[in-house]
Amino acid sequence: MSSFKRWLPACCIMLFMLMLPNVILAAPASSPARSTTRPIQVNIDGAFISADRSPFILAGRTMIPIRTLASLGLHYSWDGIRHTVTITNSSNDQFEMTQRQSIAYKNGVPLQMDSEANNYNGRLMVPAKFISEAFGYSVYYEKIREIIFIQSKNFTPDTQAIHSADLKQARLAAISLPVRYSFKPGASVQSDHSQYYSYSFASKDATRYAYSNGEITTVVEITGTTATAIWQASEADIPGYPATTFGGVQPAYISDLFQDSFSYDNGVYSGYQRLSDGTVATFKFPGLSYTELIRAIPE
Repeated sequence: MSSFKRWLPACCIMLFMLMLPNVILAAPASSPARSTTRPIQVNIDGAFISADRSPFILAGRTMIPIRTLASLGLHYSWDGIRHTVTITNSSNDQFEMTQRQSIAYKNGVPLQMDSEANNYNGRLMVPAKFISEAFGYSVYYEKIREIIFIQSKNFTPDTQAIHSADLKQARLAAISLPVRYSFKPGASVQSDHSQYYSYSFASKDATRYAYSNGEITTVVEITGTTATAIWQASEADIPGYPATTFGGVQPAYISDLFQDSFSYDNGVYSGYQRLSDGTVATFKFPGLSYTELIRAIPE
Protein backbone atom coordinates (compact mmCIF):
# COMPACT_ATOMS: atom_id res chain seq x y z
CA MET A 1 0.00 0.00 0.00
CA SER A 2 1.49 3.33 -1.02
CA SER A 3 1.69 6.23 1.40
CA PHE A 4 -1.68 7.84 2.01
CA LYS A 5 -0.71 11.43 1.28
CA ARG A 6 0.84 10.67 -2.11
CA TRP A 7 -2.66 10.70 -3.57
CA LEU A 8 -2.98 14.41 -2.87
CA PRO A 9 -1.40 17.40 -4.65
CA ALA A 10 0.96 19.51 -2.57
CA CYS A 11 -1.57 22.18 -1.58
CA CYS A 12 -4.06 19.50 -0.58
CA ILE A 13 -1.45 17.79 1.54
CA MET A 14 -0.89 21.01 3.44
CA LEU A 15 -4.58 21.39 4.19
CA PHE A 16 -4.97 17.72 4.87
CA MET A 17 -2.28 17.66 7.53
CA LEU A 18 -2.92 21.07 9.04
CA MET A 19 -6.03 20.74 8.40
CA LEU A 20 -32.73 27.25 29.08
CA PRO A 21 -31.73 30.08 31.76
CA ASN A 22 -28.37 29.64 33.40
CA VAL A 23 -28.46 27.86 36.76
CA ILE A 24 -26.41 29.50 39.51
CA LEU A 25 -25.05 26.88 41.86
CA ALA A 26 -23.08 26.77 45.07
CA ALA A 27 -19.50 25.53 45.47
CA PRO A 28 -18.42 25.38 41.82
CA ALA A 29 -15.79 22.84 40.84
CA SER A 30 -13.11 23.33 38.24
CA SER A 31 -13.45 21.47 34.97
CA PRO A 32 -11.43 18.28 34.87
CA ALA A 33 -8.18 18.58 32.99
CA ARG A 34 -8.21 17.46 29.35
CA SER A 35 -5.37 17.18 26.90
CA THR A 36 -7.24 19.36 24.44
CA THR A 37 -9.63 22.27 24.43
CA ARG A 38 -11.44 20.89 21.42
CA PRO A 39 -15.10 20.52 22.46
CA ILE A 40 -17.02 17.26 22.40
CA GLN A 41 -19.99 17.61 20.05
CA VAL A 42 -23.57 16.59 20.87
CA ASN A 43 -25.93 15.22 18.20
CA ILE A 44 -29.56 14.69 19.21
CA ASP A 45 -31.89 12.87 16.82
CA GLY A 46 -29.70 13.65 13.83
CA ALA A 47 -28.97 17.32 14.57
CA PHE A 48 -25.87 18.87 16.09
CA ILE A 49 -26.76 21.23 18.92
CA SER A 50 -24.98 24.10 20.59
CA ALA A 51 -24.32 23.99 24.33
CA ASP A 52 -23.46 26.82 26.72
CA ARG A 53 -20.77 24.59 28.22
CA SER A 54 -18.71 21.97 26.41
CA PRO A 55 -19.26 18.35 27.48
CA PHE A 56 -16.27 16.53 28.95
CA ILE A 57 -15.16 13.08 30.07
CA LEU A 58 -14.89 12.44 33.82
CA ALA A 59 -13.75 9.02 35.06
CA GLY A 60 -14.92 7.46 31.83
CA ARG A 61 -18.35 9.14 31.95
CA THR A 62 -19.49 11.83 29.53
CA MET A 63 -20.87 14.87 31.33
CA ILE A 64 -23.20 17.30 29.56
CA PRO A 65 -24.70 20.63 30.66
CA ILE A 66 -28.21 20.22 31.99
CA ARG A 67 -29.45 22.86 29.57
CA THR A 68 -28.79 20.36 26.76
CA LEU A 69 -31.74 18.30 28.04
CA ALA A 70 -34.13 20.81 26.50
CA SER A 71 -33.19 19.41 23.10
CA LEU A 72 -34.48 16.03 24.31
CA GLY A 73 -37.89 17.51 25.10
CA LEU A 74 -37.12 17.41 28.83
CA HIS A 75 -37.76 20.22 31.29
CA TYR A 76 -35.94 20.94 34.51
CA SER A 77 -36.30 23.09 37.62
CA TRP A 78 -33.66 23.94 40.19
CA ASP A 79 -34.12 24.07 43.96
CA GLY A 80 -31.29 26.28 45.16
CA ILE A 81 -31.88 25.50 48.84
CA ARG A 82 -31.70 21.70 48.46
CA HIS A 83 -29.28 21.89 45.52
CA THR A 84 -31.64 19.52 43.73
CA VAL A 85 -32.75 19.47 40.11
CA THR A 86 -36.04 17.91 38.97
CA ILE A 87 -36.25 16.74 35.35
CA THR A 88 -39.63 16.04 33.75
CA ASN A 89 -40.61 14.55 30.38
CA SER A 90 -43.83 14.89 28.36
CA SER A 91 -45.32 11.87 30.18
CA ASN A 92 -44.74 13.62 33.54
CA ASP A 93 -42.13 11.12 34.64
CA GLN A 94 -39.89 12.85 37.17
CA PHE A 95 -36.20 12.36 37.75
CA GLU A 96 -34.67 14.06 40.78
CA MET A 97 -30.99 14.36 41.55
CA THR A 98 -29.04 16.32 44.12
CA GLN A 99 -25.68 17.90 43.48
CA ARG A 100 -22.77 15.69 44.60
CA GLN A 101 -25.01 12.76 45.50
CA SER A 102 -24.89 9.47 43.59
CA ILE A 103 -28.44 8.41 44.49
CA ALA A 104 -31.17 9.80 42.22
CA TYR A 105 -34.93 9.21 42.22
CA LYS A 106 -37.15 8.39 39.27
CA ASN A 107 -40.82 8.75 40.20
CA GLY A 108 -39.73 8.34 43.82
CA VAL A 109 -37.74 5.13 43.25
CA PRO A 110 -34.05 5.42 44.25
CA LEU A 111 -31.46 4.74 41.54
CA GLN A 112 -27.69 4.45 41.83
CA MET A 113 -26.02 6.77 39.33
CA ASP A 114 -22.67 5.90 37.76
CA SER A 115 -21.53 9.52 38.15
CA GLU A 116 -22.96 12.30 40.28
CA ALA A 117 -24.15 15.67 39.04
CA ASN A 118 -21.96 18.60 39.94
CA ASN A 119 -21.37 22.28 39.32
CA TYR A 120 -18.45 23.14 37.06
CA ASN A 121 -17.71 26.82 36.64
CA GLY A 122 -21.33 27.82 37.18
CA ARG A 123 -22.97 25.11 35.08
CA LEU A 124 -24.63 21.95 36.37
CA MET A 125 -23.18 18.98 34.48
CA VAL A 126 -24.97 15.63 34.51
CA PRO A 127 -23.99 12.13 33.24
CA ALA A 128 -25.29 11.96 29.66
CA LYS A 129 -25.79 8.20 29.38
CA PHE A 130 -27.50 7.72 32.74
CA ILE A 131 -29.93 10.64 32.38
CA SER A 132 -30.76 9.93 28.73
CA GLU A 133 -31.35 6.23 29.24
CA ALA A 134 -33.47 6.93 32.32
CA PHE A 135 -35.95 8.59 29.95
CA GLY A 136 -35.71 5.95 27.22
CA TYR A 137 -33.07 7.50 24.95
CA SER A 138 -30.12 5.57 23.55
CA VAL A 139 -26.63 7.05 23.89
CA TYR A 140 -23.54 6.32 21.83
CA TYR A 141 -20.19 8.06 22.25
CA GLU A 142 -18.15 7.93 19.07
CA LYS A 143 -14.55 8.31 20.19
CA ILE A 144 -12.80 8.89 16.86
CA ARG A 145 -14.78 12.10 16.19
CA GLU A 146 -15.62 12.87 19.84
CA ILE A 147 -19.37 13.08 19.27
CA ILE A 148 -22.16 12.06 21.67
CA PHE A 149 -25.15 10.69 19.76
CA ILE A 150 -28.43 10.69 21.70
CA GLN A 151 -31.48 9.22 19.98
CA SER A 152 -35.10 8.78 20.97
CA LYS A 153 -36.84 5.42 20.51
CA ASN A 154 -38.86 6.61 17.53
CA PHE A 155 -36.06 8.45 15.74
CA THR A 156 -35.26 7.35 12.18
CA PRO A 157 -32.54 9.07 10.13
CA ASP A 158 -33.74 10.79 6.98
CA THR A 159 -32.48 8.68 4.06
CA GLN A 160 -33.76 11.21 1.54
CA ALA A 161 -31.57 13.92 3.04
CA ILE A 162 -28.43 11.84 2.48
CA HIS A 163 -29.29 11.58 -1.22
CA SER A 164 -30.46 15.18 -1.56
CA ALA A 165 -29.46 17.16 -4.65
CA ASP A 166 -28.33 19.81 -2.18
CA LEU A 167 -24.82 18.49 -1.48
CA LYS A 168 -24.41 20.53 1.69
CA GLN A 169 -27.62 19.09 3.15
CA ALA A 170 -26.67 15.58 2.04
CA ARG A 171 -23.19 15.75 3.54
CA LEU A 172 -24.46 17.21 6.81
CA ALA A 173 -26.92 14.32 7.01
CA ALA A 174 -24.06 11.91 6.35
CA ILE A 175 -21.78 13.16 9.12
CA SER A 176 -24.77 13.21 11.50
CA LEU A 177 -24.88 9.40 11.44
CA PRO A 178 -22.92 7.65 14.22
CA VAL A 179 -20.04 5.69 12.73
CA ARG A 180 -19.89 1.98 13.50
CA TYR A 181 -16.98 -0.30 12.62
CA SER A 182 -16.65 -3.24 10.26
CA PHE A 183 -13.52 -4.13 12.26
CA LYS A 184 -12.35 -3.79 15.85
CA PRO A 185 -10.45 -0.50 16.11
CA GLY A 186 -7.37 -0.24 18.27
CA ALA A 187 -7.92 1.67 21.50
CA SER A 188 -4.93 3.89 20.79
CA VAL A 189 -6.43 5.31 17.59
CA GLN A 190 -10.01 5.95 18.69
CA SER A 191 -9.60 9.02 20.89
CA ASP A 192 -9.08 12.14 18.81
CA HIS A 193 -7.44 14.96 20.80
CA SER A 194 -6.29 16.93 17.78
CA GLN A 195 -7.20 20.56 17.21
CA TYR A 196 -7.31 19.68 13.51
CA TYR A 197 -9.87 17.59 11.67
CA SER A 198 -11.25 17.35 8.16
CA TYR A 199 -13.97 15.74 6.09
CA SER A 200 -13.21 14.81 2.47
CA PHE A 201 -15.78 13.68 -0.07
CA ALA A 202 -16.01 12.28 -3.57
CA SER A 203 -17.40 14.74 -6.10
CA LYS A 204 -21.18 15.10 -5.83
CA ASP A 205 -21.37 12.24 -3.34
CA ALA A 206 -22.30 12.10 0.36
CA THR A 207 -22.47 8.34 0.83
CA ARG A 208 -18.73 7.92 1.46
CA TYR A 209 -16.17 10.16 3.04
CA ALA A 210 -12.78 10.24 4.75
CA TYR A 211 -12.40 11.75 8.21
CA SER A 212 -8.93 12.83 9.30
CA ASN A 213 -7.44 14.15 12.53
CA GLY A 214 -4.13 14.91 10.86
CA GLU A 215 -2.58 11.61 11.91
CA ILE A 216 -5.25 8.98 11.28
CA THR A 217 -7.74 8.69 8.43
CA THR A 218 -11.00 6.77 8.69
CA VAL A 219 -12.95 5.93 5.54
CA VAL A 220 -16.71 5.71 6.04
CA GLU A 221 -19.36 4.21 3.78
CA ILE A 222 -23.10 4.83 4.19
CA THR A 223 -25.67 2.19 3.28
CA GLY A 224 -29.26 3.16 3.97
CA THR A 225 -29.04 4.90 7.34
CA THR A 226 -25.93 3.08 8.58
CA ALA A 227 -22.47 4.65 8.50
CA THR A 228 -19.66 2.11 8.69
CA ALA A 229 -15.92 2.65 9.03
CA ILE A 230 -14.38 0.29 6.48
CA TRP A 231 -10.72 1.31 6.75
CA GLN A 232 -8.55 3.17 9.22
CA ALA A 233 -4.89 4.00 8.58
CA SER A 234 -2.06 6.26 9.68
CA GLU A 235 -0.98 9.18 7.54
CA ALA A 236 2.76 8.79 8.18
CA ASP A 237 4.77 9.57 5.07
CA ILE A 238 8.17 8.11 5.92
CA PRO A 239 10.13 7.30 2.74
CA GLY A 240 10.19 3.56 2.13
CA TYR A 241 7.43 2.77 4.63
CA PRO A 242 3.74 2.30 3.79
CA ALA A 243 0.91 3.79 5.82
CA THR A 244 -0.07 1.54 8.70
CA THR A 245 -3.54 0.00 8.53
CA PHE A 246 -5.23 -0.16 11.93
CA GLY A 247 -8.28 -2.02 10.65
CA GLY A 248 -10.35 -2.83 7.61
CA VAL A 249 -9.28 -2.83 3.97
CA GLN A 250 -8.19 0.09 1.83
CA PRO A 251 -10.98 0.76 -0.73
CA ALA A 252 -10.10 0.86 -4.41
CA TYR A 253 -11.78 4.25 -4.77
CA ILE A 254 -9.66 5.98 -2.10
CA SER A 255 -8.23 8.62 -4.46
CA ASP A 256 -11.77 9.64 -5.47
CA LEU A 257 -12.59 10.82 -1.93
CA PHE A 258 -10.44 13.95 -2.06
CA GLN A 259 -12.38 16.08 -4.51
CA ASP A 260 -14.04 18.34 -1.91
CA SER A 261 -12.51 18.75 1.53
CA PHE A 262 -13.45 20.82 4.58
CA SER A 263 -11.15 21.28 7.55
CA TYR A 264 -10.93 22.91 10.97
CA ASP A 265 -7.54 23.89 12.36
CA ASN A 266 -7.37 25.73 15.70
CA GLY A 267 -10.34 27.97 14.94
CA VAL A 268 -9.69 28.40 11.20
CA TYR A 269 -12.12 26.81 8.74
CA SER A 270 -10.80 26.00 5.26
CA GLY A 271 -11.71 24.00 2.23
CA TYR A 272 -10.51 22.96 -1.18
CA GLN A 273 -12.08 21.72 -4.39
CA ARG A 274 -10.27 19.75 -7.05
CA LEU A 275 -11.29 21.21 -10.40
CA SER A 276 -11.84 19.28 -13.62
CA ASP A 277 -8.47 20.36 -15.00
CA GLY A 278 -6.70 18.89 -11.96
CA THR A 279 -5.95 22.18 -10.26
CA VAL A 280 -7.13 22.88 -6.73
CA ALA A 281 -9.12 25.89 -5.54
CA THR A 282 -8.76 26.73 -1.85
CA PHE A 283 -10.91 28.97 0.33
CA LYS A 284 -11.31 30.00 3.95
CA PHE A 285 -14.49 30.96 5.76
CA PRO A 286 -15.70 31.96 9.23
CA GLY A 287 -17.34 29.17 11.20
CA LEU A 288 -19.44 29.33 14.34
CA SER A 289 -20.49 25.71 14.82
CA TYR A 290 -19.62 22.16 13.89
CA THR A 291 -22.21 22.02 11.11
CA GLU A 292 -20.78 25.11 9.45
CA LEU A 293 -17.65 23.15 8.63
CA ILE A 294 -19.50 21.62 5.68
CA ARG A 295 -20.08 24.35 3.14
CA ALA A 296 -21.33 24.73 -0.37
CA ILE A 297 -18.45 24.98 -2.83
CA PRO A 298 -18.07 28.63 -3.93
CA GLU A 299 -19.29 29.35 -7.42
